[in-house]
Order: sequence, then structure tokens, then C-alpha cells
Amino acid sequence: MNIKGARTMIIKEDQDTVIFIEQHEHALISGQLVNKWQDAFFNGSQWRTSVEYAITNHDRSWIPLDRKFLFLEKETIPASFTDYPLKMKMDAYEIGIEQLVKEDAYAGFLLSCHYASFFNEKNDIKSSSFIKQQEERQESLLKQMFSQDKALTSETRQFHFDLLQLCDNLSLYLCMNHWGVDKENELSWFKDGFPQQLNTLNNKKFYSSWESETVVKLDPFPFESNQLHISIPYKRLAKKEIGKVSLKETYRNTPYDYHPVMLKK
Repeated sequence: MNIKGARTMIIKEDQDTVIFIEQHEHALISGQLVNKWQDAFFNGSQWRTSVEYAITNHDRSWIPLDRKFLFLEKETIPASFTDYPLKMKMDAYEIGIEQLVKEDAYAGFLLSCHYASFFNEKNDIKSSSFIKQQEERQESLLKQMFSQDKALTSETRQFHFDLLQLCDNLSLYLCMNHWGVDKENELSWFKDGFPQQLNTLNNKKFYSSWESETVVKLDPFPFESNQLHISIPYKRLAKKEIGKVSLKETYRNTPYDYHPVMLKK
């Protein structure tokens, strides 16, 4: 692997152009989703502010890295976040967790759980060490939070963790898929629905589909109104403009476009 800097973009390409969506912008969309979540479907409302803060800021640690790019060896398009080197991911995750813990202990706890879950099925030494470190952090934070005058049961914690991962996945669904794609050609991650099932919605599995380039149907629909409008910030560059030396400046000088998406029942 030949690394020429680093970037954690969501990247999707067609024949002549590449769309870049910054990770923190995707996370802000996750925050919009949880902000409009119906109170009736929210478990542990005393902790809602912290949960919303965790979901909105779950990729904030990538902001400094968004000033650089990563090219894998012999590739002409920068690597997306899915191809990011493991050690660099872990370093960024640790920074993000530490930041949130200082600002909101429970938000930091949820982010620690979120990042640790990425490595549950890995058996390498680095992954095991990261998981152990996060488990120790979570235990310490739980002791701190149990001293507060708010109820925080294991069921409530599980709901908040699942909600974070669901909002993350819903936003990734909106950002990573080619807008308007038919079900057969969707990103494989979410083609058969989302893995998170929430007890406040009878553990019903969430399914989504594109009805057009700007309309997505979601079932069940847990938001305050029958429609939820999202605007996705992105930059589109022609492939011929993407050079390893000039990309940073070209990207900086390219204005954002905004793709509207309406979520509906």
C-alpha cells in the first residue's frame, strides 16, 4: 500500500466524474435523523441530549484528516473510508472518543461502544487491544454515570447504541448509494434492510428503497412528521481533474452542491 496522505471520504464514481461526501457531513445527517425521532419511540428521554450529541458528532474526529487524501498504490481515485488503513482508523477513533468524553461522558461512552463494535469479528492483536481498551473505558464511564441522578439501565443503553448505529446506517444509505438506484443494484450492506431492531418499534426490521433520485421510502417510519427532508452536501469532480498532486487544491476550490432527499412512509 502506497499512502499519499489520507482522507476518509464517502466516494462514489460514474464513468466520468467522482462524488465526494465528507464523513462529518454524513454524521450531521445522522444527527438530523435522530433530532426528528418521535418522542414516543425514544427510550430513556432523560439522556436524549447526550444521545443526539453522540450521533451528530460520531465522525467529528475525521475533520482534520479531511484536508488530505489517500491514494492506494496504482489507484487514480482516492480511497474511500472503507479502504482506510486500520491503524490510522484506530488513531482517529481514539481521538474522537476522547473529545466526546470530555464534552459529554455518555456521548463518549456511546461512541466508544460504536467504534469497538467495528472490530468484534476481527482476531488480530491490534483489534483485540482496541476492544479491551474501550471496554475498560466504558466500565469507568458507567461508574461515573451511575452516580448521576438519572436512570440508565442496560436496556436503555442498548437502545441508544442501536439508535446510533441505525442513524449512522440510514445516513450511509442516503450518501453511499447512487441516488435513485433500483433495489437490485443498491449497496449490499443495506439491500436486505438494516440490522438494528428497536424495542420501541416492536423490534421490527427497517427497510428502505429509492422511489426516485430524491425520494426514499422507509418502513417503519419513526419521525415526527410523514416526510423528512434532508440535504446532502457533496462535491463532484471530473476524473480528469483528479491528480495526486493537485487534488487538494482542486477540491478546496470546488463549491459544494446539495442533493435533496425526502424520506417518506
